[in-house]
Amino acid sequence: MKSQPHIIIFNPDQWRGDVMRRLGNPAAVTPNLDRIVETDAVSFRQAF
Repeated sequence: MKSQPHIIIFNPDQWRGDVMRRLGNPAAVTPNLDRIVETDAVSFRQAF
């Protein structure tokens, strides 16, 4: 049996585009989300 990938879509609808440090906000404290984006995830600045 072939292993299926685990996919999680994290889409907070109340956040602005720069709410994470990784996306350009130096005042944001989001170390866990930043680490996930740097190692295992894909992040989009604009998605439609």
